[in-house]
Amino acid sequence: MPISLRAALMAAALVTAFPALAEPITLETAIERAIASQPRLAAAEARVDAAEARTRQANVGPNPQVSLEVEDFAGSGPFRGLDSTQTTLALSQQLEIGGQRSARRSVAASEREVAALALLRERIDLVRDVELAFAELAAATDQATLARDNAAQAASLANTARILVEAGRDPPLRQLRAEAALAEARAAEVETFSLMLAARRNLAVLVGSDDPELTAAVGTPPQPRPTNDPAFIGIDERLAEAERRVAAARVTLAQSAAVPDVTVSGGLRRFNDGRDTALVAGVSLPIPIRDRNRGGIEAARAEQTAAEFQAERVRAEARRDRAQAQMLVEAAETRLAALEGPGLAQAEEAVRLAQIGYNAGRFSLLELLDAQGALTTARRSIIEARLDRARAIAALNRAYAREEN
Repeated sequence: MPISLRAALMAAALVTAFPALAEPITLETAIERAIASQPRLAAAEARVDAAEARTRQANVGPNPQVSLEVEDFAGSGPFRGLDSTQTTLALSQQLEIGGQRSARRSVAASEREVAALALLRERIDLVRDVELAFAELAAATDQATLARDNAAQAASLANTARILVEAGRDPPLRQLRAEAALAEARAAEVETFSLMLAARRNLAVLVGSDDPELTAAVGTPPQPRPTNDPAFIGIDERLAEAERRVAAARVTLAQSAAVPDVTVSGGLRRFNDGRDTALVAGVSLPIPIRDRNRGGIEAARAEQTAAEFQAERVRAEARRDRAQAQMLVEAAETRLAALEGPGLAQAEEAVRLAQIGYNAGRFSLLELLDAQGALTTARRSIIEARLDRARAIAALNRAYAREEN
């Protein structure tokens, strides 16, 4: 299919798509639907459930053991047959005397805290991702609308140039220039339309929607969170600190595993020859001359050291990210205010005057195209600045996110 025909069809699709859009979705609704439908949150919640189950299991001690022993049978002499058989029924119990159970509980509780914080971070990241996708869809829609309007203006201008050339007022070169501008405008229309469709799909995936015409509702832009709390601790820092506590608890668990457990037993023995009975008791204790879990302890301590350095690194990066996000928001707001100032109104007035002058024969086509190009550049810059501001605010809100997310 020729590129001009393809561009025309895509442009027509863009024009007809706008009136048929589904009900726009607000940012708040998009966040609610994403939280309710995202598998990434469901997976994190399942990991929290698993950590809860491990916490309950960590409080369970070893099971008792029952044993039955039969002695002194099927031998020779007086032990022939079953007359001299001795039968012992005993119950034994392993005793954890090295603090293993409390160490297990500590590890499990710390892991449960890590899982809960990981779920919270996943939720915070999802909110940030939805905010970004929402802002990108709004910007892509604005760009597509601008490109559609520019294509319509270029088509009108090309038609005017054709009429003026046929009337002998302008040379044929002016008509060729107008038609080239129209081709560029239609190509930009097709490109922005494709980018808008991709942005729709991205937001639809996040909110769990199959609607191919999902659109972002126009509303109040997101506002940055208050950032005047010098003692604020972010979710990444809290998670890193929780992981450090897990590593410390595992050191204690490894040390407790070096203490041998004692097994006590007691039972009843029956002598067949005289039908007499007697109690039996016993104690067993491993001799720790080979395995003292030294390797396990050393590995746990090394993991603890790594977790401490990781927590220190996360704290430094979090402080940097918060400061950087704050500066980016301020810079984006300053840039947007400058772009939305008198310069935009002046560019719009320049186009109006250039159009009047061109229709009256006082301005050339090139002067009108230059004025229109300047206005388009200004409007695109504003759209990009709004998107940059939204991105900066999303990053800042992520850096200062709290439990209410």
